[in-house]
Amino acid sequence: VVDMRKGALKHKRIVEVKDHQFTARFFKQPTFCSHCTDFIWGIGKQGFQCQVCSFVVHKRCHEFVTFTCPGSVTAPRPDDLKSRHAFKVHTYSSPTFCDHCGSLLYGLIHQGMRCASKFHLPLGSCAAQRKLGHINQVPGPNSVRGSQWDRRLSVEVWDWDRTSRNDFMGALSFGVSEIFRRPISGWFKLLAQDEGEYYNIPVPDPDLQPDVAAPCPPQAIPVPLPEPFPVGLSPSPLPSCLPIHTPGPGKVKVGVHDFNFLMVLGKGSFGKVLLAEERGSERLFAIKVLKKDVLFQDEDTESALVERRVLALPSRPHFLTSLYSAFQTEDRLYYVMEYVNGGDLMFHIQQVGKFKEPHAAFYAAEIAVGLFFLHSKGIIYRDLKLDNVLLDSEGHIKIADFGMCREGMFEGDTTRTFCGTPDYIAPEIVAYQPYNKAVDWWSYGVLLYEMLAGQPPFDGIDEEELFQSIMEQSVSYPKSLSREAVAICKGLLTKHPGKRLGGGEEAERDIKEHLFFRWIDWDRLERLEMQPPFKPRTGGRKGENFDKFFTGAPSVLTPSDPDVLAAINQEDFQGFTFLNSEFAPSPLTAV
Repeated sequence: VVDMRKGALKHKRIVEVKDHQFTARFFKQPTFCSHCTDFIWGIGKQGFQCQVCSFVVHKRCHEFVTFTCPGSVTAPRPDDLKSRHAFKVHTYSSPTFCDHCGSLLYGLIHQGMRCASKFHLPLGSCAAQRKLGHINQVPGPNSVRGSQWDRRLSVEVWDWDRTSRNDFMGALSFGVSEIFRRPISGWFKLLAQDEGEYYNIPVPDPDLQPDVAAPCPPQAIPVPLPEPFPVGLSPSPLPSCLPIHTPGPGKVKVGVHDFNFLMVLGKGSFGKVLLAEERGSERLFAIKVLKKDVLFQDEDTESALVERRVLALPSRPHFLTSLYSAFQTEDRLYYVMEYVNGGDLMFHIQQVGKFKEPHAAFYAAEIAVGLFFLHSKGIIYRDLKLDNVLLDSEGHIKIADFGMCREGMFEGDTTRTFCGTPDYIAPEIVAYQPYNKAVDWWSYGVLLYEMLAGQPPFDGIDEEELFQSIMEQSVSYPKSLSREAVAICKGLLTKHPGKRLGGGEEAERDIKEHLFFRWIDWDRLERLEMQPPFKPRTGGRKGENFDKFFTGAPSVLTPSDPDVLAAINQEDFQGFTFLNSEFAPSPLTAV
């Protein structure tokens, strides 16, 4: 018999997180969020409270709760050291709220209990927790534009326990272009903050093969949306393999009349480098102009031919400047080269004072790849310095100016020619002793020290005092340098060439395996798959990234000495003319 009326039931909406049974409720007294410690504001049902353990949080904080409800069946065992609290009765001298239920602790003394363990202190702010819990959505490749493509996705791990001022645990980062180029999955080392700003180091997992080994097929690699490109600048680099071609009768020829000289980019002892615009196409090139009379008087004709041969080497890495063509007139030699518009390292280091260590390591690694190639061809560079290392539009380095190169220097070969820039000259050159490729690694050490410290390792009021310093003085290292940075500089700046880092038979392996380059994946570096740490502003017709001391000079070609020209045998420059067959000539080029 039905003899009693029963009302309908409706359970409260329950949100389950980590076995907590959260329901929205109204708090009659001031209450604080037990997750972020901020006050719970609002009218009506301001927050969530667990029906099992009374844990109170903001509605916005409930999804970030990290511990399992103590009243659930999956809660940690009481004997678990990580979950065990060391509660002691405590007297609070100021109004205090419970870290669990958020309510005010009443009384004058012995108002509550406090855990004496350092593992159970309050967490950080809600804003911090949101950063840990959420990663902002990265736009799809079709919406990535301009500078976004050159940024890095930074991941930092912090311990938000308020026990110390610096709770930083580690960091790593991925270039946006790197992420789009290939999928990234797996375990990675946590690096120091300045290291993690630029690099990531995968950790091989024997049970899980990270999905970073094989790059995506070329057609699957997205590219940023096109933007208006400065007139005369080509977004695609010259192919690394330069087929050598000497124009014959009836073939295309390149001459001075094909270019308009815009400004001076740099000057040297034998000539100058001019920014030139090709007539008809408005493409920009850097043209190095050498005066034959100066070369003849200094008996340095052969160095000009060596430079042309080095510039035209096939299968060259990206980190060496490319030659488009070479031609000559009665009084001058012209090298038409790619316009590397990012400026040189001297210009950039003058802007910032010195480079961060990961920043310098990236440039040093790319420079090393260029030196490895030259040495493998039996070529000593002999003039490595900040002025001769340029940045391209993407931030990769380009070694320029091969006028000091010496060919035919294989294992066991030596030479005695005194040459180079004084600040970078190795002790064995100063002492007029026979030397080999080890002199390049000395210059490399000086350059690396300058990038890290912002000053040269040796100095003097004149060349004599400078050379004495190079021969006798020890290098002092700033305290800001890491042990790895000091170690590689000491190895490179060893005065005895046989003991110098890079001076042995296993030079390439010794350099690559040095701890200073612990962040560098050399294979990816050579394939240009590592995103540069810095992208220079786009330089164009005004030479924005070059020293105004040069760009402000007139771009006129000074006349040569006719008496000296009359004494020159033009056959000495036979074989200088060169044309890259990949180079598309201007419509106005003479035939």
